[in-house]
Amino acid sequence: MKVIGIYYRVSTDRQDLDSQKHAVETWLTKLSPEKQPKRTLVFQDEGMSGTDSTRPGYRELLDHAFAGKIDTILVYRLDRLSRNASEAIKTLLTLDEAGVAFISVTQPVLNLGHENPFRRTMLAAFAEIAEIERQTIVTRVKAGLEAARQRGVKLGKPSMDTPELRALIKEKREQGMSLRAIASSLELSYGLIQKLSLPQDTLESSSEEAT
Repeated sequence: MKVIGIYYRVSTDRQDLDSQKHAVETWLTKLSPEKQPKRTLVFQDEGMSGTDSTRPGYRELLDHAFAGKIDTILVYRLDRLSRNASEAIKTLLTLDEAGVAFISVTQPVLNLGHENPFRRTMLAAFAEIAEIERQTIVTRVKAGLEAARQRGVKLGKPSMDTPELRALIKEKREQGMSLRAIASSLELSYGLIQKLSLPQDTLESSSEEAT
């Protein structure tokens, strides 16, 4: 670890960060001299839910990670990063692809430090979980289309514009994936992904102008 990004989060104003900070700082002091980070950056969000992916501290942390400004993310618990387990796993996989390690000081079994001998096994398990969720969402979309066909609804490209697919695209974009990478992972056209990545009110406005 050369530069680590420490992330703290509390959900309500009644909570404080002291317990998290104490645990993280204690963990750091127990590191051997050669493993001590050269620099630490602190990011935090107070009074914000872990399901909110627009948290300013969280977004700044990810921006630093994907820009190569930190090589390790350190948290008190995984749920401080995200309360959504599947989203957290996808974020960890994306971070690993960017060369950023992850450490939870109270959950060493989840640590994805590069010195972890079980790292590859854990990444494979995480990837499988993420793939299962992806396939579930794709299956739901296809089932919805088939149900619409059986009701006699004429389907075309616009029928792919579903809340589930938009949410999935938004989630992947927030994890740093490009539109082409998303299109490839979902086995959909780049044009469709590009269209659905735009805010819906933007598309409606463009449609009205055209008429």
